[in-house]
Amino acid sequence: MKKQAQEIVKMDLAKIFFTPPNTKKERIILVLLMVITFMIFFGPICFSDIPPLQAVLLACMPTLSISWGVLILLRARFRKKDFCK
Repeated sequence: MKKQAQEIVKMDLAKIFFTPPNTKKERIILVLLMVITFMIFFGPICFSDIPPLQAVLLACMPTLSISWGVLILLRARFRKKDFCK
């Protein structure tokens, strides 16, 4: 059997992190992740004594960070050609 040559590629991390979602697929994934994670984090908070505005803000912080992190992970995994140096 032949061994496949592994190519080491340098990724442009700044470009991966700071480029907004520019394809329709990325936008749909981001919105779906945001909705799902918001529902997960807002569910337990809405039944507590926290004011509604504060509850929404508390649920938005992890929602934004988790959904953006997953999008970056998917970019680094499946769109390497677009983010190489």
